[in-house]
Amino acid sequence: MSTATAQSRRVQPNDELSDAKTETETGTETETETESTSVLVISQLFPPESMAGAHRWEMLLRNVPDSVESRVVCPQPSVPVGEFDRRYSLWSNERVDDVPVTRLFTYQPTADRSNLERILNHVIFAVLATVYVLVHGRKYDSVVVQVGPHTTLVPGLAAMATGRGLVVDVYDLWLDNAVDFGFTDERSLAYRLLRQMERIAVEGCDHLVVLTPTMADQYRSKYDLDETPVTAVPFGVDDERFAPSPSADGADRIIYTGKLGEGQAFEPYLRGFERLDTDCDCDCELVIYGFGERRDELETLVSRLGIEDRVRINGPVPREEIPGLVASSSVSLVPLKTEHTLDYARPTKFLETMAVGTPYVASAVAEIDAVTRDAGAGLAVANDPDAIATALRELLSDPERRRTMGERGVAFIDDNHRWDDLGSDIGDVLLTVAARTRPSLSTRVGTRVRETAATLLSRL
Repeated sequence: MSTATAQSRRVQPNDELSDAKTETETGTETETETESTSVLVISQLFPPESMAGAHRWEMLLRNVPDSVESRVVCPQPSVPVGEFDRRYSLWSNERVDDVPVTRLFTYQPTADRSNLERILNHVIFAVLATVYVLVHGRKYDSVVVQVGPHTTLVPGLAAMATGRGLVVDVYDLWLDNAVDFGFTDERSLAYRLLRQMERIAVEGCDHLVVLTPTMADQYRSKYDLDETPVTAVPFGVDDERFAPSPSADGADRIIYTGKLGEGQAFEPYLRGFERLDTDCDCDCELVIYGFGERRDELETLVSRLGIEDRVRINGPVPREEIPGLVASSSVSLVPLKTEHTLDYARPTKFLETMAVGTPYVASAVAEIDAVTRDAGAGLAVANDPDAIATALRELLSDPERRRTMGERGVAFIDDNHRWDDLGSDIGDVLLTVAARTRPSLSTRVGTRVRETAATLLSRL
């Protein structure tokens, strides 16, 4: 495994673990590892929701060591909007694949979400989750908050102020992207409040978990993290569902699965597909599966380019159907806007296409470019129609190259993105946080209440 590949598992070696083990042997420090720990995970998204990030903590908790006991607090499901009936109970308990889950009430849109509806959905849940932490938080050694959105930091700050160990898991630079995409303004009160909340939580938490090494570098450049351990835990791939499969030998098909949102660079990819010609000796179609606010825009562009007979735009499909669709395609597309703060991204669709052995053409953001150089499982290109068309021609006209790339992608996923390995990594983080915070809990409570209140007041 190359150095770059090894670093994709961890941003830095967990020196805290190794150092503490040595200190324990000399009897100078309290033992860092503990026999068991209990953790409360607060997430805005959770299965059966299928949006990116929803399955992250379900899969991590299914793969942590038996010594980690957990509960997830999340809202009633509502994304994709329109797929779920509204639920009106203030709270309900259930199990999702053996993970205990408490669902709290929030506003649940039943049609395309307006900004106001999105805010209501996030804020009401954050308030009730904060109440839950204040009432039940004493049962847990640590609290994990998954960001984004940043509203989950509110119950996280409550956990921190009351002396619980706090782990901040950032899988999406939600606030930065909201500015870049024009959803908010840096001068607005809401932005400034959320940014200060992020600073307090990230600089004051017991452990920061990020998605990729690039994201870790971005946080280190913004905040003082000298005292904050940072670990990279990327998304994993379900190796039972996304098993390697030979590509279809029939008609060539290019596929995109995922959200039809603001972060995707659809226009250059559609224009690149339109420029494919007989030089690649193929009769291929482009099939899109997904949901989002840009569907009408894409249909209009397809019509304007005159490629309606070769492009099919479908709604979302059940997650269990995605592996077969991707595996039976010749090439998978991973279009991301490169002019925004998406350099940190390794999208789940990017990982899943490698897992089934289908090569990709992807936008050359920093993480995708690094993985492509390391794994050789596809092509990372500029968001330029000619560059995209050239990459598609190269892959569609060379089945042997596609097969080799597919094998490399499978090997890369095996080495870096299996949930059992990532669950072990998270287990190490949670056990370490519990060992460090548990002995000093009584003194942490008063100190953290005063520090958190003082910091909030000074920065508002």
